[in-house]
Amino acid sequence: MKSNLLLMTAMILLSSLATRAQTLVGITAGSSFSNIKITSGAFSISPKMKTGITAGLVVDAPLSEKIHFLTGLNFVQKGYTVKDDIAKETFNINYLELPLNFVYYSNGFFLGAGPSLSYAISGMDKIHYSDGSAEDDKEKIEFGSNEEQIKPFDFGANFKAGYKTKSGFLITVNYTLGLSNISNPSADEPDATGKIKNNCFGIKIGFMFGRKH
Repeated sequence: MKSNLLLMTAMILLSSLATRAQTLVGITAGSSFSNIKITSGAFSISPKMKTGITAGLVVDAPLSEKIHFLTGLNFVQKGYTVKDDIAKETFNINYLELPLNFVYYSNGFFLGAGPSLSYAISGMDKIHYSDGSAEDDKEKIEFGSNEEQIKPFDFGANFKAGYKTKSGFLITVNYTLGLSNISNPSADEPDATGKIKNNCFGIKIGFMFGRKH
């Protein structure tokens, strides 16, 4: 239900921006490199980075000659990997992500930041045993408010940079710093301070359609 609300909000926002003069709409695709940060009190740990895919729509709405509002709707794979001599775990969550960036343009280059709203639509936790000591295992990730589930909503701060040519070719890099805890408290320890937050780096290429400026 909330994923539909995010999708509807994104569609209304993107549609309203697309009708404005000089607004450009484009498509992008690339790779995501993600992990999580686990904290409990003063203790902090991050597993290895996981490579995934990201793709979506991008809308570039000028607010002035130099300042633009850059948004869109992206499919982003986030998660992490853990590997030892025996097994490798790959934890993958697929998100719909709505970035809301304000960027500064100069000679085609741009740099900016803004909040990012994400909602999980699916996920899978896979374990592969390289030594054959056990059968490989995979389990769907469940989303909700129970302690064994993952919170579907994620909020972060997005930092973005890139270059857009006059012909419309686009290359972007971004880093999304997770600000919200995606884990649920334990029923036995409701006041526990443990938190899990997403972090994700992405690099994409794309093309902007419409009248170039």
